[in-house]
Amino acid sequence: MIDRRSFIQGAAAAAVAPVGALRAQAAGGDAQLAAMLQRHSEAYLRRSPEEASGAGFDTGANVALRSRLDDRSLAARAGDRAAVKAALRELSTIDRAALGARATLDRDVAQFVYTTLDDLLGRYGYVDGNLRPSPYVVSQMNGAYYWLPGAIGGRPIADGADVEAWLARLAALGTVIDQETARIRHDAAQGVVPPGFVIARTIAQIEALRDEPPLGSRLIAPALARIAERRLGDHAARAEALFRTRLAPALDRQIAVLRAVGVAAPDIAGVWRLPDGEAYYAAALRANTTADAGGGELHELGLAQCRELADELDRLLRAQGLTRGSVGERLAALDDDARFRVSDDDAGRGRLLALAEDRLNAVAARLPQAFGTIPTDPLVVRRMAVSMEAGSPGAFYGGGGAGGPGTIQLNLRHPAENATWRLPTLIHHEGLPGHHFQASVRDHSAALPLFRRLVRFSAYTEGWALYAEQVADELGVYADDPFGRIGYLQSQLFRAARIVVDTGLHHARWSRAQAIAWMVENAGEPPLATEREVDRYSVYPGQACSFKVGANRIVAAREAARAAMGARFDVRGFHDLVLKSGPVPMAVLEQSVAQWAAG
Repeated sequence: MIDRRSFIQGAAAAAVAPVGALRAQAAGGDAQLAAMLQRHSEAYLRRSPEEASGAGFDTGANVALRSRLDDRSLAARAGDRAAVKAALRELSTIDRAALGARATLDRDVAQFVYTTLDDLLGRYGYVDGNLRPSPYVVSQMNGAYYWLPGAIGGRPIADGADVEAWLARLAALGTVIDQETARIRHDAAQGVVPPGFVIARTIAQIEALRDEPPLGSRLIAPALARIAERRLGDHAARAEALFRTRLAPALDRQIAVLRAVGVAAPDIAGVWRLPDGEAYYAAALRANTTADAGGGELHELGLAQCRELADELDRLLRAQGLTRGSVGERLAALDDDARFRVSDDDAGRGRLLALAEDRLNAVAARLPQAFGTIPTDPLVVRRMAVSMEAGSPGAFYGGGGAGGPGTIQLNLRHPAENATWRLPTLIHHEGLPGHHFQASVRDHSAALPLFRRLVRFSAYTEGWALYAEQVADELGVYADDPFGRIGYLQSQLFRAARIVVDTGLHHARWSRAQAIAWMVENAGEPPLATEREVDRYSVYPGQACSFKVGANRIVAAREAARAAMGARFDVRGFHDLVLKSGPVPMAVLEQSVAQWAAG
């Protein structure tokens, strides 16, 4: 992390340099840095065909990447770390004091990314493009079987070459699953085995993918539909043969290894039980929050914020005549209130989807009050793939890609779990002005170079989405909806409780049952949903802390700017700055806001 002292020292050096010399020096350094980061980014995309497809890099001279998947072997991981070390060495040759403001920001982002990756790639497990580490290569929330079926089946198909690329990736999926299976064995030999309850969930999901009728699966059905639309031939038999001969056997092998390592797997959720587990958790917290706060400090912060939010919720609940029981009990009672329940069937699913669309339309009309830049990228709400629901959170957002709309995917496995008083805030978090709005502004910010479009940080991304819930409240969306506002505050309470539970599991050594009980009692969360949440924290340690830590720091930066600028402060300018800066570590964002506030 770039501390404030180095930032101030850089600014002081710039202040004493002659203006003309400084500009010439900065221009040369800026160009050198930009060329370096562009080279690093292109080299990374050639190593990661999946990221290349997501970035639109798999065209022209790089079109062969469309037919490949990422190499998930241990050798490839070692190669990635070697590339990161080389990038760090090259980055160190750039004189930070000689850079312009925007290039300084880019360099600070690169320094954080490369330093963090160098650390995480030297440990066991897995790290994704958001710098979210998991100690387990395969779980109920990650692994090739989990992420790739939708990505492969959802790729655009315009011609025969695209058909062949899709079939090649379909065949390659079996290979990468086997690579991950080999890593499960390797890590287990080092003492890194998922908890038994994670293994049970994971096996059930892998079996669901294996046992799906191939031609109706996420891997195959969407692509065949596009092929038929374009009259590109009949490839169903080839696709089904690849599924049965390449993919299904690989899934069988992965299930067998998971069962074997699961025989002695403990039901302890915390990573403290793993080799060098306390250091692993410290690294995971740093990567996810982009801050140096430790587990004990964050635990106390989470408890304090839970108390504050519970007090405010108590007042609102009493105003609605709900006075009996703890705050958690009264929130749980709202879930059972017939006014806020839908039927546990397709009719209930349809009602939730319709309510979500109505909420998006309502908030969209208010956005000009808080934002100067308002993109109009389309957004839809859909049910999450059934095969993913058992191990997934309540919802997640997926970018459009290839000209398609952004998508909020709701977990509608049990629609009766989705009390309607909770739904508005969920939609603001995932859609407007949350993840979809954030991604849309980023994608329309042409000034962001390739490197900055590739890097992602949970504290920035998830912190913005949680902060966006507050912005929706400030826009008055709950003026005539007191229970919706209770839902907003409960969402904030839930994210503060996440800090408590995540640090409870991995720092304070809570049991899984203790963590579930604490969240149900103190945050008013439904037991089944809480079980899934706690299981999520066990495989992505530290990530649950990124939401509230990121949102807290965005709010703090905003209020610091307001205090510094007085009447000059315009929240629309602040929001444009935060969103157009692109994903950055929180310290870098705070520095940018301070510069903006100083004029």
